[in-house]
Amino acid sequence: MYPFVKRSESPLINRMEEKLTRTPQKVMKRSIQQGTMKINYLAYLDPGKHQGGGEVVLGRLLEVGRLRGHEIAVTSTDPGTKDRHRNPDLWFLADLFNCPTLLPQLSKDLIREACRGKYVHFDNAYVDCCNLDYLPCSGSAQEPCPHKSPWNLKRNLKSGDFGSRCFGQDRLVQELYRNSRLNLFVSPLHQKTVYQVLGLPQSQPHLVLRPLIDPERFKDQGQERDLEYLFVGAIGEAKGAAALAAQYGNADLHLIGASVDGKPPGFGTWHGKVPYLEIPGWMNRAKRFVFLPRWPEPQGRVVIEAALCGCELVLNGQVGAASFDFDLKDPKNLTGAEEEFWLALEALP
Repeated sequence: MYPFVKRSESPLINRMEEKLTRTPQKVMKRSIQQGTMKINYLAYLDPGKHQGGGEVVLGRLLEVGRLRGHEIAVTSTDPGTKDRHRNPDLWFLADLFNCPTLLPQLSKDLIREACRGKYVHFDNAYVDCCNLDYLPCSGSAQEPCPHKSPWNLKRNLKSGDFGSRCFGQDRLVQELYRNSRLNLFVSPLHQKTVYQVLGLPQSQPHLVLRPLIDPERFKDQGQERDLEYLFVGAIGEAKGAAALAAQYGNADLHLIGASVDGKPPGFGTWHGKVPYLEIPGWMNRAKRFVFLPRWPEPQGRVVIEAALCGCELVLNGQVGAASFDFDLKDPKNLTGAEEEFWLALEALP
């Protein structure tokens, strides 16, 4: 779930996120010229049952695909869903190795079966090229991996990985990316970083999905801004809590989101979780939105939401959203992303 949403609000957020992006009518029509496909969707998490940020995006893409006439069957581990076409036209693989310390894992035999057919592979994060928390090497993968330890017994037992080898060099992982008709990413930085970890040429076939965010909800309301700095997200090491404290700890910094360790941040003004529907209001009050993640952030949708709301962005070089070559404040740059995605899949040989 979004780390800044109150748990009691989550049913409402789930309903709202189902309508994350307003879809042009042409996207909702059958793709008659290209023909429709029987598609097997394979992922660790079923986006119809989970509402994390990545699952919201994937759920939206599946919804639009069905509206275009494609027959999409879903197989996942959580929950245990097994619905497959016997002879699919395409496999749609996504975040296969998510939650590496949880059992059961997605069947590797099933992944291999999918990789023997025609398939595309979608990344929301780095879980399919790194089985550690986040991406501690920031893309500079090494052998052996300096971030793995035989003494981390609890994690090693849960993941079944007792070695020091980079997960990105696993044979199945390499085949997954190298043989995909199209690798799909959520920002240019995301794509570049994953290929760097895997040692793949940047020319390997890929498509970067433009952000799926509703510009009618996130927009500049033209009101007076009374907050100097704002941060929205999980308050912890990954999202740059140390950098926020060091650089803006004594400033008028407002923090929205859960504290990862459960303790008050100890800097800034912490508002805890707030309802998702109130986030645009907070962003319209802020002069600047600060986001300084420690490790590469695949996209950072809150950054785009803040830009649409008119905030000045204060970022470091680890934010995927900042690597797009268009103005994040211009909502016209976000239109038609779903159609662009499906046109690419429908055109695959």
